[in-house]
Amino acid sequence: MLRASSRRFAEAVDLRAIMDGTTDSGVPGGAQLVAFAEAAVAREPGAIESARDNLVEVLGPEAAVDAAGVISNFQRMVRIADATGIGLGEAMENASADYREALGIEAFSV
Repeated sequence: MLRASSRRFAEAVDLRAIMDGTTDSGVPGGAQLVAFAEAAVAREPGAIESARDNLVEVLGPEAAVDAAGVISNFQRMVRIADATGIGLGEAMENASADYREALGIEAFSV
């Protein structure tokens, strides 16, 4: 989604930041957004609170609420897909092959 929306609005983003915390994504508050998502996925309450507070400081409370909603939705979708065995599908596999390879995402395949 980030790749498509950045193209739509002609904004430069560096998707390597997803896998490499030292890379600047080019997204305002990107480091704070990644930290918040990582803390939520790790289910570490103290880390979530700290990351959320940092995000609020940088982007404001509305952005933090939006980010929490996006994180929750993706967690839900991934768990449903995993539980039911839903894969990417041929079209999505083809469309995402370039950046999955570039980012090393395939290393997480089971």
